[in-house]
Amino acid sequence: MTRLKLSDFAELQRAFSGYLHEDFLDEYGSPGAALRAFHRDADHAERLRFWTEARRFVEQTARLDFTEVRALLAGLGCRWTPPSRRALVALLTETAHPPADGHEK
Repeated sequence: MTRLKLSDFAELQRAFSGYLHEDFLDEYGSPGAALRAFHRDADHAERLRFWTEARRFVEQTARLDFTEVRALLAGLGCRWTPPSRRALVALLTETAHPPADGHEK
């Protein structure tokens, strides 16, 4: 397997460091609310890049030990520590999906 490069996930890094930072619970109340705030603030292209990178991140880390996945998230600026792979996938897939018709709402 090719080594995962954090530089390949610039949009995730921007969203994580800007919204899932060390004060995200005080500011947003939950990881989902933080990412929903990112999606409200982002334009269509940024949301699409986030979704694409989130999907690729989940796919490329599926076989890694979850401790390593958490370290990668921290390297991307994410200060939320997901309790499980399932929680991470749920956060990324429930809050990071393109509109069904491909157009902005």
